[in-house]
Amino acid sequence: MEHKVTDAEFYRIFAIITIIIVALSIFIAILSNVFAGYSTSADDNYKAELQELTHQRTEPIGKINLASNPVIKQEIQIAKVEKMSLSGEEAYNSVCMSCHTSGAAGAPMIGNSSQWTDRMAKGKETLYSNAINGIGIMPAKGGVATLSDDEVKAAVDYILSKN
Repeated sequence: MEHKVTDAEFYRIFAIITIIIVALSIFIAILSNVFAGYSTSADDNYKAELQELTHQRTEPIGKINLASNPVIKQEIQIAKVEKMSLSGEEAYNSVCMSCHTSGAAGAPMIGNSSQWTDRMAKGKETLYSNAINGIGIMPAKGGVATLSDDEVKAAVDYILSKN
C-alpha cells in the first residue's frame, strides 16, 4: 500500500511547521528582550564604577550623629593632662631662643649686656609687661599663648641672669 502525499496534505503540514517556527521565534524574541533588560552594557558598568569610586573618595571623614539617627556611638574620653610649669631656661629654650640668640628682628641678644642696659634701667616690671603683652615686632608671650605669665617672667629672669 502506497501512501501518496497530496498537495493539500503537504501544504497543511508545511503550514503547521511554519506556524511552530514563527511561534518559537516570537517566544525566543520575548525571552531575550526580558533577559536583556536585566543586563547592562560595559559602558554603563564603567560609569557606575566611576560614580561609586568618586563617591568613596569624596565621602566625608566624619559623620554627623543626630538624635534622630543614633548610628554613631559617642564615647568621650577625657585625657587628664597635668600642665607642668616650665622653668625659665626651658621657656627660653623652647620659645625665646630663636630670636634672642640671633638678634632676629632687632631682638636684644642674650649675653650682650650693652643691648640690655637701657631695658634693665626701666625695671623688671616693664620687662615682664613687655614680654607678656608684646612690644614692637615681638608678639605677646613670644607668640606662644599657652605660656603662663609666671613662665614668661621666669624666662625674662633667665635672660637677665645671663647678661
